[in-house]
Order: sequence, then C-alpha cells, then structure tokens
Amino acid sequence: MKKKIGKAALFLALLSVIWLLLGMANVVPLLIELPNESSVRAHASIAVIFLLIGSWAFWNEE
Repeated sequence: MKKKIGKAALFLALLSVIWLLLGMANVVPLLIELPNESSVRAHASIAVIFLLIGSWAFWNEE
C-alpha cells in the first residue's frame, strides 16, 4: 500500500513541478494562494509536500 501511495505522490509532485514551471513562464495560471505567501512559493510548497510523501513511502523498503 505504501508503494502505491508513493508512486501517486511522486506522480503528483512531477505534475506540480511542471505546473510551477509553466506558471512561472505565464503559460498557465498559478491557482494556489496562501495568506502572506507568493503564489510561486505556494506551488513550490505543494511540490515539496508531495515529494516528502513519496520519500516516506519508499523509506526503509526491502
């Protein structure tokens, strides 16, 4: 089950990084807004959260 969660989280992290890069190039709008944070930083935070979940899922895997 952890492997499935990890694969899904890594896929979502990849999508969020692509969305972040396209948003920085003004190709797509950056949709996520957090109070007192820029939209670029909010999108980068989402990518980092997904990467953390993905790394947790593959931690100590045998």
